[in-house]
Amino acid sequence: MDDADPVIAEYDVFITPEMEQQLYVLQYLNRRPNQPFVKSEGAVPSEVRVKEQSGFIEVDVALPMKTNFNRQAGVRWGEAMRKTKQFGQKAYGIASGFERAMPRAARPGAAAEGGVQPALDDNANEDEYVANFEDANEKGHVLNTQTYGGQLVKEDGKGPTYMLGTFKKNQLHLTRLNGLVQLRTQFHHLDAVSQLEAAQRRREKESQDGAKPTEPKAFMPTVKKAGGDTAAEITQAFMKSANAEKWNKLIYHYEDADASYAAFEERLFLADTKDAPKLHSSMSDDQYLEAISAPSGGKGAKKKSHKRHDIVDISDESDDDVETKRAKAEAPADTEVPEHAAP
Repeated sequence: MDDADPVIAEYDVFITPEMEQQLYVLQYLNRRPNQPFVKSEGAVPSEVRVKEQSGFIEVDVALPMKTNFNRQAGVRWGEAMRKTKQFGQKAYGIASGFERAMPRAARPGAAAEGGVQPALDDNANEDEYVANFEDANEKGHVLNTQTYGGQLVKEDGKGPTYMLGTFKKNQLHLTRLNGLVQLRTQFHHLDAVSQLEAAQRRREKESQDGAKPTEPKAFMPTVKKAGGDTAAEITQAFMKSANAEKWNKLIYHYEDADASYAAFEERLFLADTKDAPKLHSSMSDDQYLEAISAPSGGKGAKKKSHKRHDIVDISDESDDDVETKRAKAEAPADTEVPEHAAP
């Protein structure tokens, strides 16, 4: 008999063993597939950092500086990032818990804490950096990277288990994923500009009103309820912990690097396929069919067996024909029921 759905190929499926190394898939949602992060395209990630507890991941990708690059904006945003980092800002956006670090006001007769405070409104230097753009870029005054960020979704045992499949001839090797993260373009430079403007307004107000001297304050200790179980309190606690957590920097190997090929062969394939133990299902064929089958409807419906040799009779009659036959069966013997009549 001719099969309408023939078998095209068959593969032996292998599952790689668990390893201590974590395997994550990074999905760049607003990056075109024909623009990979490879050295030939001039777009290789310069830094990858992760906050393991809160699950935030950020990837910095170098921008093409010689084509379609606004030097004035690059210097302005680069200076905003540099100055806010001097305030003590370690992260931006949700990865920082939306916290902002502000420069501390100097006490009368004392030097400013945290070293020399940066000039917030020094636009003259920005013009100089644009004129000497190459030198300014090397010294860190230019925003020359694009940041992608997202939060890692780890496997919690409740949702689906994702696996990564790789093919080798007639073999399919499956490797369990530890997490999945969808990365989107981050606008940290705009957050830095807004933070810089807020710091400048604060400094102008202090210069007009004068810095308040530090005075001893009396306090009364109070006992608060433990709480912490509401949605708002849980979110607030998470934001605080995310802000306090430090970034861990990772070593990135681009796609065409030798280290990437070595990790690909070592991590995503089962080395010994000949002596690999065979997997055995804990369910029989009938149990499997029973598990995936939808429950039969109707109050008085009979429970059918889901054995493979059962034959199911599917009627090709229309709904009108079925209703007409049902009406004839239920009507009295001396009553005429017209065709296609409803009961």
